[in-house]
Amino acid sequence: MSVSFFIASFVSLFALINPLSALPVFISLTGSHDTKWRNYQIRKTCFYILIICICSYFAGLHILVFFGISINALKIAGGIMISRSGFLLLNAKHKKDIKGKIMEESLEKEDISFSPLAMPLLAGPGTISLLINLSIENSDNRETGIIMLAILAVILCIYIIFSLAPKVLKYTGQAGLKSFSKIMGFLVLSIGIEMMSSGILTMLKSIKI
Repeated sequence: MSVSFFIASFVSLFALINPLSALPVFISLTGSHDTKWRNYQIRKTCFYILIICICSYFAGLHILVFFGISINALKIAGGIMISRSGFLLLNAKHKKDIKGKIMEESLEKEDISFSPLAMPLLAGPGTISLLINLSIENSDNRETGIIMLAILAVILCIYIIFSLAPKVLKYTGQAGLKSFSKIMGFLVLSIGIEMMSSGILTMLKSIKI
């Protein structure tokens, strides 16, 4: 049970964050800098993603209560956001949201670790919605510990992939990254539909006829 829950949590988070499809953007933003600066940005990016994920998991429900947002509304809205990410991944466009003025500003910035790398490129609204949903459905301490391990495992993967970015991109090529994005897109779309349908069904059951 613990192993399968860890795998499910890890795969869900990894599919949504999808660091491999972010490689072209990362390389374009860091290509003119030296290795020392690039590794520093990777470490800071991983740290910020960790903070975003932990805050989303532990503080998300309290934020919902503060704004008077129901859990079912979050599931439906989060499901729509995640499904959108899935559709974009199926078309290999998800990480191409960073463009235009945002890309120009990023190229001029001395620090790109928080924006645009950590947010919104990697830990975006879909990831935050998923973690809030996980915190609602898994309040047990053991399950929380497993989810934290899954977050750490995903961040470790991000660090390794980004550290080896040129080699990974050279090995997989653009075609390989697009194929991987389509696979991740199918998984992300399934997660989004599952979350959305869960919210709708629960909301319908609560309606008194």
